[in-house]
Amino acid sequence: MRDWISDYCQQKRGVTQEFKAAWNANLHLIGGKIFVMLGEYKDGRPLLTVKMEPAFSELLRAQYPDDIIPGYYTDKNHWSSLFLDSSVPDDVARAMLDNGYETTLGTLSKKAQAQIRAL
Repeated sequence: MRDWISDYCQQKRGVTQEFKAAWNANLHLIGGKIFVMLGEYKDGRPLLTVKMEPAFSELLRAQYPDDIIPGYYTDKNHWSSLFLDSSVPDDVARAMLDNGYETTLGTLSKKAQAQIRAL
């Protein structure tokens, strides 16, 4: 089920991956900052949680109200969660990941951004 997500994230410049046992989640980070979490919702459903630009989050939540929700266990303004067993198209999930990467990269120092972009 959307097995491509981790590979897609890892192909981006400067991304690292780690497992956070306390959250039972795989994390993808850029510059030491999390931008993607792959985990489970409280009912056990697989969940993708992404840090995104707030307006983009709101747009997606409005378009897919049952499938994309405010970030589970995260800041509801900057994070949104996608149920991976939903019918939301893969291109929407990719757009979420791309937005999350760029949004998080933009929070890093100019020096760190330049180093990552140079990779």
